[in-house]
Amino acid sequence: MMYVDVVIPIKFRDSVTYSVPEEMQDRIVPGSIVRVTVVGRAYTAVVLRVKQTPEFDASRIKPVQEIVNFPPVTQANMDFLRQVAAYYMCSLGEAFRFAAPSTVKALKRPDRQDEAETDGNAAADAGTPGLPVLSREQEEAVSGIRSHFLEGRNVLLHGVTGSGKTEIYMTLAREYLRRGRSVLYLVPEVAVSRQIQSRLAERFPGSLLVYHSRQTPAHKRDVYSRVASSDRPYLILGLRSALFLPFRDLGLIIVDEEHDTSYKQTDQAPRYHGRDTALMLGHIHHCPVLLGSATPSFESLYNVRTGKLSYVPLTHRYFGGGGSTVTVVDMIAERRKNAVKGPFSLTLLKAIAARLERREQVLIFRSRRAYATAMQCPECGYIPRCPSCNIPMSYHRFNNTLSCHYCSHTEPALTACPKCGKSPLSLLGDGTEKIEEDLRSFFPEARIERFDADTTKDRKEESRILRQFSEGKTDILVGTQMISKGFDFNRLTLAAVLKAEAVTSVFDFRADERALQLLLQLMGRAGRRETSGEMIIQTSQASHPIFRMLLHPGKDDLQSLMEEREEFGYPPFTRLIRLQVKSPDRDRLDEMAAGISAILSRTGFTDVSGPAAPPVEKSGGEYILQFLVKTDRHRSWAQAKRRLYEQLRHIPASDLAIDVDPVF
Repeated sequence: MMYVDVVIPIKFRDSVTYSVPEEMQDRIVPGSIVRVTVVGRAYTAVVLRVKQTPEFDASRIKPVQEIVNFPPVTQANMDFLRQVAAYYMCSLGEAFRFAAPSTVKALKRPDRQDEAETDGNAAADAGTPGLPVLSREQEEAVSGIRSHFLEGRNVLLHGVTGSGKTEIYMTLAREYLRRGRSVLYLVPEVAVSRQIQSRLAERFPGSLLVYHSRQTPAHKRDVYSRVASSDRPYLILGLRSALFLPFRDLGLIIVDEEHDTSYKQTDQAPRYHGRDTALMLGHIHHCPVLLGSATPSFESLYNVRTGKLSYVPLTHRYFGGGGSTVTVVDMIAERRKNAVKGPFSLTLLKAIAARLERREQVLIFRSRRAYATAMQCPECGYIPRCPSCNIPMSYHRFNNTLSCHYCSHTEPALTACPKCGKSPLSLLGDGTEKIEEDLRSFFPEARIERFDADTTKDRKEESRILRQFSEGKTDILVGTQMISKGFDFNRLTLAAVLKAEAVTSVFDFRADERALQLLLQLMGRAGRRETSGEMIIQTSQASHPIFRMLLHPGKDDLQSLMEEREEFGYPPFTRLIRLQVKSPDRDRLDEMAAGISAILSRTGFTDVSGPAAPPVEKSGGEYILQFLVKTDRHRSWAQAKRRLYEQLRHIPASDLAIDVDPVF
């Protein structure tokens, strides 16, 4: 008899032993992808080892159901999964879950639909190849990056918005492809990948593969298969999940917009960060990693300071131009002067009108989607709250619903107060849907679109909105944070931020860093060509330090924020682990929290806060308590985490979420 130990993509700490039917024994090897059953449910698993003798009663061992027709997982990829599992304190099975998507389960059944989609992608890649023309500064940057790579060092490319980082990425990608090495190009959002995809397809005909969660299973199956089995190199454009593709000859990893929090996986273990995991993957495959951003994360700046990353700057815009000026509008003072109409200051309305007259484009940012952020009874003060999360629900006029933006609970909007019977309810706050409506009343001739989670649920609609704005067929685009990320619009000259205090008032030690990054990114969307741009910030907190930094930028701004972070002992100068326990039963929650407190004291962690309720203390019908564990950056970090995980691993994943390096 032959037996195998396999890793199943669930929270099993150890491997599971299965017997191998005789007809499969000559084909199964370490790394083989197989199908097995656990408690009557089928799973895709990977073989860790092949052996002749089991460690327990063979009569209780179930057989492998089948071998999936797919190349075995390589040793390098298994080493990567082990490193991810160890760092992010999860089981190897949970890490393998990302490397064994549902698409793998269908690999043995290719069909005509899959072939048609693959052929369609190949046709889309057809174009005229050629490298972009680089400026002198870009050429110097490429030369510097090459030198650092030759020294075995990873690089942070810090380029101002519009400086042409994408052209540098494409130049380096072409070099590695010509050497027969594949390139992984990561972006933070699907919408960004769609815009860059068309540019890459022109430069890399037949070599571009795109991989993200919104694609069809057939498409992802094709990409997965090509990466695993093809002898030719590819440029893979993907989101963070693309890190878990079965790479064979990876030559370069590019992480664009490395500061973006969308790179952080938060829903399930492993709760990994795409930027940091890319550095792990590069180390495993002995290939360099290039991080790029106009607003680098403090973590990357810290790694530059400590010598873990080399630094290459780009200080000029590729197309020249004057960049963007900043105007901060004090909405409290404007209201006193009666210089406000609806959510807009007269200053902003005049600026929009001027752009429309010159046939230029406008971007309006509001951090909240929906029509109103809440509803309230004007008589008794009742506010409809989510039954699962106990937070006010937002009102969406387009479908007349109330929706929770945490758990997605949705119900019809109320016509009368259920508490006192009065009607109608008042609307509180204004989201992107209301902003769009108000703009249409002020500028009835303007072509206005909205770009948020409500309007981009459909892939075709998302592409249409971006394409029309890029082609100048839309005058004003209203959106949430999605519109700040890496887009390049030629005719955009005005970016406006409404209720900017919502960006700076977040209860988070990273609030100032993120606010500055977001506002600089938005400012960088405007004035990217010959015409100068402007950013108008409307706020009731005009004296906030972040707005002063934008008005009067100085070379020591980031340094002062970093020093403040260091003074209070927060990352990147320390490390954090967040332990979050949840239960629908408060008594059980308190019991689990008491048990975790005891574990933390036994494992030697002394700088612990909690248990305490997070800002949203109930979600999806479950109450939440959390601990924040802080440590200094010492070498025993890995051992300390291992000891803690050994004590915590018996707690079900449904009750405990372990988040290493949380982004909050």
